[in-house]
Amino acid sequence: MTGLQIFIGFLIFASMIARPFLYKPCARYFPAELSAAFTSTWLMVGLAVTFPVFGNLLLDDFGAIMTSPYLMLSLIKGILLWFMIKLQQVINKDSTSSSVFFGFVAMALGSMVNNVFFREGLLWSQLLCIYALGGLGLIFVLRGDARRLSCRGKFYFVVIILLGAAFSVFDHLAIPKIGWYPHLLFSSVAMWVACLIYGISKNDYRNIFRNKDVAIAGVVYTVSEFLIVYASINLLPVSFVAVFMRMAAPVVMIASAVKYKEQTWKNQLIFGILAFVLVLPLILIKN
Repeated sequence: MTGLQIFIGFLIFASMIARPFLYKPCARYFPAELSAAFTSTWLMVGLAVTFPVFGNLLLDDFGAIMTSPYLMLSLIKGILLWFMIKLQQVINKDSTSSSVFFGFVAMALGSMVNNVFFREGLLWSQLLCIYALGGLGLIFVLRGDARRLSCRGKFYFVVIILLGAAFSVFDHLAIPKIGWYPHLLFSSVAMWVACLIYGISKNDYRNIFRNKDVAIAGVVYTVSEFLIVYASINLLPVSFVAVFMRMAAPVVMIASAVKYKEQTWKNQLIFGILAFVLVLPLILIKN
């Protein structure tokens, strides 16, 4: 990897450490649906603010984008993302570690689909590291803090794994065809409409801007999402972006063990060290 790729990867890594702890208060004080509402609202604020810079990515090929079948992937992603954030926040109330560690399994499944069916083009050595991280995620389900989840929580855990894998495939297919800005725009609008249909109260929508915890979480999510999507099309394969996102999980796990008493810090540290060991070859191996 180049120095720029590693630097961007580090920024993604740092933002993914911050997200679950910023979302934790929102999970405690607001209904899970509010998280999807403030996430989509702040994303659209970010898209509106950056429209003078990136709007040409939508307007220059507007006709082709609006008639592209890949636009449906963006819309479907937005609706499913609303559902995923809701489930993730339900899990986050009980186990912050589980709300982030699911991503290792999702990443492995998504990468498998992308490389087997859609020619993402990773080396076998890189794929083996990614699949090993997925296996580590499965071990966490059986031996880690995910054991504490209720039957409903474990079912939600499986659902968000499948959704996370689907999003990797959607991004890999849609971004090259319609562009990263339209993909992010239409998925955000679809998520916001899903929140409207579900029926978020006016008071909840006021909290999106008036509640400090919600506003900070929304801004951080928006900035990091721009960075993630931009990196996926311009700098790194989608699977590598997913790796940098999931590298944050071990740090979140250890912090959760100390702060929220989720398992023991030694238990979490073992999972964390193994995850970092498996990620290092991905950074060092050159295509």
